[in-house]
Amino acid sequence: MQHHQDAPITDSRSLREHLLAPDPMQRAIALHAIELEAERCPRRGLTQEAARFTARGIPYYALHDPHFNDWVGKAVSYWERMHAR
Repeated sequence: MQHHQDAPITDSRSLREHLLAPDPMQRAIALHAIELEAERCPRRGLTQEAARFTARGIPYYALHDPHFNDWVGKAVSYWERMHAR
């Protein structure tokens, strides 16, 4: 998957692309984007949950590892829940 380094994270698809990118900086950018969204989210419980998730950091990059893929899925889920109306 090719990803442009400066492409903004605007939706769950672009977040997932950043999280799956081989460049570790892209994963850090994605995690930071979740942190920023959590700060803006008015739903306190979700904000705290997302903060705990991001505080754990980024797991070892292994596309074949179910734990890594579960982490990506959780990150995208937080993003989608924070953007749900």
